[in-house]
Amino acid sequence: MKKSTAIIIGILILIAAVGLLFYAFMPQLAVFAIPLWKWFLAAALLYWIIKKIVSGKNLGERLSVFLPLGLMFILLEKEIGGFIGKGDDFVNNGFVILAAVLIDVALHFIFRSKNSKIITYSSSSSAGRSGSAVGEVTDDGSMPVFKLGSHVYYVDASAVNEAGAVNRLGEFNVFFQNTDRCDASVPFTFTAVNLMGEYKIHVPADWHVELNTDNSMGNVKCRRDADVVSRTIVINVKNQMGEVSVVSDD
Repeated sequence: MKKSTAIIIGILILIAAVGLLFYAFMPQLAVFAIPLWKWFLAAALLYWIIKKIVSGKNLGERLSVFLPLGLMFILLEKEIGGFIGKGDDFVNNGFVILAAVLIDVALHFIFRSKNSKIITYSSSSSAGRSGSAVGEVTDDGSMPVFKLGSHVYYVDASAVNEAGAVNRLGEFNVFFQNTDRCDASVPFTFTAVNLMGEYKIHVPADWHVELNTDNSMGNVKCRRDADVVSRTIVINVKNQMGEVSVVSDD
């Protein structure tokens, strides 16, 4: 089980436990007087919402949570109406579902992945920034920042021994060039910062990977080393609600 999935399930179990405790100790509170079956259906819908936010492949998928939100509203409409002083059926449920579907479709089209290829070569003075057409730069000037869309980032392994890039809400691929002309005795260091995106680092098959991770509600995967290695790469990953993969480039 993925760590992010385990965290979500743990949160939902805690919510269910809190609901049971309210039933046991304070059943007189009207706001919590919800049938038990509705608690569990609401928990399932909440899991669906969190799963979409955490595991969506792009921003459009992560924001497309209005359908489960609409279903949750319909599920709890009676309780919500009583709480705000309305009737049990104060909204047309068909309109709610139709509006939720239309909003999700609109978000899908607005925030769908846009294919744009950014070729960037590392240099000793720019740490991987020269040639970046759309990437912003972090405050300290150390790493380019790419937002939304689909980006490809090339690093010249013969020019520098250190590089990095920030990916926010996009699909990001990193490749290393001129690996046959680099100084194999010196480890290469790469810093990957990923926020709610899909970040893939293509490492030569004969490189040994040392992975350091700071992972928050995300998923980090790394391929196995080959039997014979020619160089070491140290990859420092900071991942928040996204997916980072270290794979072989051949």
